[in-house]
Amino acid sequence: MKKGKPKLTRLDAERLFEGLPAGDVKVSSRPQNPFETGAFDAVKQVNPVKRADDESRLWKDNLVTLPVGIELPAGYETVSGIREAMARAWRMKWVREGNNEVVAEFPEGWTAVRPQSGPIELRDASGVVRALYGWAEDAEVRILPRYLVESQSNSSNGLGSLVVRDRENNRILERSSIWSAKTGTNHPDWSRLSVWLNSNYPQHLDPLRYWKDCEENRQD
Repeated sequence: MKKGKPKLTRLDAERLFEGLPAGDVKVSSRPQNPFETGAFDAVKQVNPVKRADDESRLWKDNLVTLPVGIELPAGYETVSGIREAMARAWRMKWVREGNNEVVAEFPEGWTAVRPQSGPIELRDASGVVRALYGWAEDAEVRILPRYLVESQSNSSNGLGSLVVRDRENNRILERSSIWSAKTGTNHPDWSRLSVWLNSNYPQHLDPLRYWKDCEENRQD
């Protein structure tokens, strides 16, 4: 007759696990399904918040891609010089530069708008066009001044006139009383309005002067 193994009592079994830390034990009749409802609740609670935060930072950056070239206004001799002046006057930052383009970060609200025809418009937070540029490899950014002598045409008779416009608030400061078939610099009043503009705003050829934000940033 074979001698059987002694049976362990409950007390003997408990002694086998003496010294181990106590913990909660989940008893299940089958393995837990990792794809059932709630299996990824912890992940869902973290990832959407991080993703939304990343996207908000991305849009807040206001990154705009511009051509490398810049049409130098009067008084500026180098591209690096006008870039420094733009950064100071507009409170923008030059981020990175490639072969034919450069990425810049502009203040909140500035946007680049591509109309159905014509060059791309760089607009400030109030919607005023501050610069124009194209997409060709040799394209240049043309910064626009606050004050301009502009042509106006009469559709009924085809004649043209001139006005001095304040582009920041879209006001007409001076106008020609002559309607002529000649337009632009050939208009009879072009010289008179140009003299008026030079006398009242002697630095109007500098596109980074007279604008409210530019003047405030120059003083900081």
